[in-house]
Amino acid sequence: MELSMALVQMEGLKCRIDDILSITTYDEHADLRGLHVDHKDSGQLFQLREMQKIMGKLADIGGSIEYLFRPVRETGTLHRDESGGYRTEKGYCYRSGSLIEALVQDGPDGTPCWVQTKVEHDGEDYYLMGYEDTPMEGLEVRVR
Repeated sequence: MELSMALVQMEGLKCRIDDILSITTYDEHADLRGLHVDHKDSGQLFQLREMQKIMGKLADIGGSIEYLFRPVRETGTLHRDESGGYRTEKGYCYRSGSLIEALVQDGPDGTPCWVQTKVEHDGEDYYLMGYEDTPMEGLEVRVR
């Protein structure tokens, strides 16, 4: 299967996930309290708890698919600002906990590859989780 065909299927999956989250009332109540459940029926209580776990995972998957289809608003390099944080040329700032999409040497045979990870701080400087040896200064990033 071609990547483009798989992406079309992912769009369809996102629509189905949205429908399931809506029908189960997850959008309004993550604990699914909007569903009618007999709280004296141990079997239904088990099903409810399992559905709560599943709905959380589906919501995460739906969010990841949605992110994948967001347009790239900016591609640029990071530079340290006067407060010690890192910014793009257009001013997007990264701090501890920020999600970041960065070009790192992570592909097969060291091919540069876009990855999504988090920015953290070690008490001295910011770094990429899972790519601690990758310098932030001059790092190529994308903002969606």
